[in-house]
Amino acid sequence: MMKKLLPALMIFMVSINSWSKDYYVSIDGKDSNAGTLASPFKTIQKAANVLSSGDTCYILEGIYRENVIVKEGNVTFKNYNNDKVVVSGGDIVENWTLYKDGIYSAPFPGAETEYTMLFLDGKRQEMARWPDNKTGEMMDPEDKNTGYEDCQVFQTKKGVTGRRVLFPNLSGFPTDFFKGGIFRGINGKKWINPMGTITGSKGKELTVDAITQGWIDNSSKIYTDNGKGFGFIFHLNALDREGEWFQKDNKVYFKPAKDINPNSLLISTKNRKWAFQIKDMSGVIIDGIQIHAASIEMKKANNCQVLNSSVQYLWPFLTRAKYAVSKTEQGGIYVNGNNNTFKNCYIAHSWGHGLFLDGGSGNTIENCHLEDLGWIAQFTSSIQNNANEGTTIKRCTLGATGRFHIRTNAGKIDITYNDLYDCMKMGQDAGSIQCTNGGNWGVPVNMKGSEIAFNRIHDSNTLTDGNKEFVLALYLEGCYNYTVHHNLIYNFKTDVVEDGTFAYLGPRQSKIQDCYFYNNTIWNMNWGVRLWNRDDKGAIENVRFWNNIIDTKANDDDEDRIYKDLNFQNNYRSETGNGNSLFVEASTGDYRLKAGTGPIDSGRNIDDITTDVNGTPDIGAIEFGKTFPEVGSDIDVNSFNNEFVETDPTLSNPDIIKTIEESRSRSIYVDVMPNPIEKKKLHFTQKGNTNFEIYNIQGALVKVIETVADDNTIDVSNLSLGVYLLKTDQRTVKFIIE
Repeated sequence: MMKKLLPALMIFMVSINSWSKDYYVSIDGKDSNAGTLASPFKTIQKAANVLSSGDTCYILEGIYRENVIVKEGNVTFKNYNNDKVVVSGGDIVENWTLYKDGIYSAPFPGAETEYTMLFLDGKRQEMARWPDNKTGEMMDPEDKNTGYEDCQVFQTKKGVTGRRVLFPNLSGFPTDFFKGGIFRGINGKKWINPMGTITGSKGKELTVDAITQGWIDNSSKIYTDNGKGFGFIFHLNALDREGEWFQKDNKVYFKPAKDINPNSLLISTKNRKWAFQIKDMSGVIIDGIQIHAASIEMKKANNCQVLNSSVQYLWPFLTRAKYAVSKTEQGGIYVNGNNNTFKNCYIAHSWGHGLFLDGGSGNTIENCHLEDLGWIAQFTSSIQNNANEGTTIKRCTLGATGRFHIRTNAGKIDITYNDLYDCMKMGQDAGSIQCTNGGNWGVPVNMKGSEIAFNRIHDSNTLTDGNKEFVLALYLEGCYNYTVHHNLIYNFKTDVVEDGTFAYLGPRQSKIQDCYFYNNTIWNMNWGVRLWNRDDKGAIENVRFWNNIIDTKANDDDEDRIYKDLNFQNNYRSETGNGNSLFVEASTGDYRLKAGTGPIDSGRNIDDITTDVNGTPDIGAIEFGKTFPEVGSDIDVNSFNNEFVETDPTLSNPDIIKTIEESRSRSIYVDVMPNPIEKKKLHFTQKGNTNFEIYNIQGALVKVIETVADDNTIDVSNLSLGVYLLKTDQRTVKFIIE
């Protein structure tokens, strides 16, 4: 009987496949068209409305200002013939009228988020603030050119609503000049970030109604170190530079270049949260789409894929009462469901999260590049994993982030072959990879055999603070049942308080067990292993550190009584100095062992972990005679990072265009793209003319450049692999040569 059914089943499957259709969308089409290549739809939503299971929507080049609600599962949205397709959450702003002092206003009914973003020709412009952000850099508050100033916040008596803020360098403004604006600080414990509405300003002081709960409650964490830190003011009255904007009272305000009428410019504002919404369905594919000023919502979505795509400028500025992680306030790509995949994608530029995995199992993030995320830094993560089981993050690059690269608090997660660097740019007391039992101190998190292996985790610091600058590679607090092996972890160093750390375990008030750290190389750290046995109620069982090279300068937190319960075997900690006698070139991240050094043939065999080249395993992440595997994403970030230029055929006056370009070149701005770079040429974007100097990570000047090539490149082929600083007259940019 089965043999008789098979031919019929095959015919049925072929018939289903033959029913699938291709539809086409073009910005020059009409939704009343047939949806063919010769007669395409105008909107992606029209195609989404008619797609059936198995169908494909091909999208021709253009900018589509839509929130596409997917109506059917097992459908594909793809760029046609590799066209550059942008789905934008921004809409064009028109009908500008002069407000005052070269500032124009236009009607703006508001966005779906608390604030918006404004773009000129697709490029993000700065929200009006004091002090001015002159560089466009969003996560360097210690650089006074990036829109931060020294400030101090004060507590008050219980029940009193007003709070006082002192800016020592604030002067020259009339009384109540900043009334009605927003104060944002990075004060006290720099994960709370006090915010409030300004009710008055006079001289160097503001009066503020607190928004942040800790400030309202007079939390001691706000008022550490006398409340000193950094801060800024958002206000319409701070709109004093060309390219700045503000929104207020159903209007948006913008200051264009001198003598330019904004009605001749292409200006858009972020209005929508989502570019695509996928709810209660399976098998949806988004392929080759660039999402700008919006994000993706996948709710109760299974077996969906986002491929060869980018999501940039996900979330605008936000105010928060609480500082814990939030999926609704902090934005990001939202994923809830099983077996979803993000592959070959670029995710960048946001005040909030990058990816938020909320429940589900079997989700995969592969060969993606995430950077410049978490500008607000209040428990933001490049990848926040709340999924239940089987999350996989592999061969990804995770660059600059306000707080965490990867934060997980549930189930099994495998993190392998990734390149992670430059975390904690806007905070303290956290790290690159974190798992924690949070406030549930006595109940540890079961990581269910999670594997963290073959990653480069490196070059991270934190905000300078006279009290606590805790920054870690592995913040595995109050969790158990995981293996960490064959990772290269280096250059976690802090400035004032020596707090850069390899691994912190807690366990606080819980018992942690079955935690294995095998064959890792840890170098240029302040600390090795740190513990916090809160109230002397924690316990350790079967926690192993075997076959690790750990910089001898990295002390362990060995004063706690439970430190003796850690199992240390066959580790190497006798090297001193800069590592040159042990490694090929530690200063450039080449941690291959030199011949004849102590770690060779000094390890112990560990089933399914160690490899034997010469009969006995070596200590460290790289077996002598081998190289560390390639890690990180190999996507071409330039293909996404060359921001699209919005065009309008009515704006073709060459004199206007020339004036716009000249106005943009008045201030110096330099950035390196991509970053890390290959050891050939450094490509950069530049506004204005300036001299360049390159320093190594130790602060030594290694190259001076007085002239650069016409294609904005600098030859760095004579420099070793490693981390460098590109310094101009007004800005310093860190870059990495791989």
